[in-house]
Order: sequence, then C-alpha cells, then structure tokens
Amino acid sequence: MKMQLVQVAFFLCCSPGLMADNKWSMTVPKAVEQNFGEDAIIPCSFTAPYQDYQGNLKAIWRTKSQVIFRCVSKGNPSESGQNCTESNGRYSLSGDPRRNNISLRIKNTLFMDAERYFCRVELNKQGGAYETSTGTILNIRAVPQALESIYIQTLPTGEQFVACDVKGTPPPTVTWIFPENINASLVSVQSSLSRASSTIPANLPNTNYTCQIHGKNRTQHLSIYFRGAQEQQQQIPFPFFLVVTILSAVFFIIFLVTLAVLYKKGSSEHVDTATQMKMKKTKYTEKDEDVYMNV
Repeated sequence: MKMQLVQVAFFLCCSPGLMADNKWSMTVPKAVEQNFGEDAIIPCSFTAPYQDYQGNLKAIWRTKSQVIFRCVSKGNPSESGQNCTESNGRYSLSGDPRRNNISLRIKNTLFMDAERYFCRVELNKQGGAYETSTGTILNIRAVPQALESIYIQTLPTGEQFVACDVKGTPPPTVTWIFPENINASLVSVQSSLSRASSTIPANLPNTNYTCQIHGKNRTQHLSIYFRGAQEQQQQIPFPFFLVVTILSAVFFIIFLVTLAVLYKKGSSEHVDTATQMKMKKTKYTEKDEDVYMNV
C-alpha cells in the first residue's frame, strides 16, 4: 500500500503534462532607457503551460492608469479581426505572439511616455491568462542637440591654435583631415560626458584647417582659414575700433566748436577796430576844419 502511494505521489509531482498546467512565466526588464524622439522597444517574452495551443491569443499592454494597446492573434488565419501585425497609433508589437514574444514598440518617444508598462497574455481557455506583476519602467533621456564650432584661439603668450568643439550626448569624435599627417603629439583632446574639443597649433599661414566630426548618424566637416600670425596681429579688434571712432568724432566736434568761437571772436574784433578807426578819422577831420576857420 505504501509503495502504491509513493508511486502516485511521484506521478503527480513529476508528470510533465500535469506540471506544465500551472507553469506560466514572463521575462521583462526592470527598466528601459531611450533617447527622446527615437523608437523604444519594451521587451516581454512568456512561456505558457499549453504547448500545443492553437487558438486565439490576445496581447495587452497597459500602464497603471489605462490600456494603451491590445491585439488578437487569430488561431485560424482565415478569420477576420484585429491582427497583431497592425499598429495602433504609435504603438505596435515588435515580437511575434506565436513565438511567445509580445514586445511593445513605441514610435517617436515623448517625455510623457515615461511610465511603468505591464504586458499581459490571454488565451481562450480557463486559466489561460498571465500578466507581469513588476512591469517595466521606460525612461526618456533628453539628448542635447549637437553643436559644432571651429575657431582660432590666441593665448596671452601670443601662441595661436585651431580648436574644434563639439557637444552632444555622447559627444561625437573629432579628427583633423587638413593639414594632413598631423603629428599625434601636437593634438590636444579634452572630453566629458557631453562635450569634446580637439586643438592643434596654428603654425601654417594661409592654410584652410579642416576637422571631421563623426556623429551617431552623420559625418560633418568644419573649416576655417588661417591667414597667419602676423596678419592676425594686424587686425584691429572691434571694441578698440569703436572707441577710436567715437573719440575721433568727439575731437572733431570740439575742433569745429573751437573754430567757430575763434571765427566769431575774430569777426567781433575786426568790427571794433574798424569802428575805432572811423571815429579817429572823424575826430581828425573836425580838428582840421577848426584850423581853417580860424585863418
């Protein structure tokens, strides 16, 4: 009797068919990170206890507040109805439900898509439903727009360098393609999580320096013409030019005012002198007339 009980217990515990009836599982990541504006895929794979199931299969995705996507994979392809290969707005399946993959694709992710997502499978039979309990958090990263610039840098010592700066997350790589065959020891590179800068000495006058920027999706070239240290020093800085211009205008106005004052003063003195001479002449004339009358 005891031997029969042991055999029954062994059969119940180890029978593959009976064990499989209660074996549901789902594999999902804790979190997924995606750049803003790019497509995100939230993985979800499952195992079902019904290995030979050929009926309808429903895939459902939801957040904490609402169902965002659902589709039905028909067991009979000739039946009409929703197909899991179709999309619903920005949402669609990235996997094949018949291969135990119902991963979700979200097109052109937005910051509002940063949520916790739960996947669920439903079969047309009793006990044929399973859902992830932990869900997957989707994090959206803001990627700064890549900014590139090339410029001439002059140190207080008078040394001049050509610098090529790039910004982005991660920052693009920078290489110099002209002048060619630059000694690697002359290239100075500084980088951080969101910026990179490459600098080389500007020791070739009348040269078009060109850097090549290797980004994630494109390659760009930036160039700047270096005329030479002597010509660079001959250039007048704009602030200095502006100050000189203003001072010149002020001095010119003062000169005109002074000239006008002197001219007016000279005219007044000329009038006064002419009046005095006329008065003297009149006096002398009157004096001569008196002499003739006495005779």
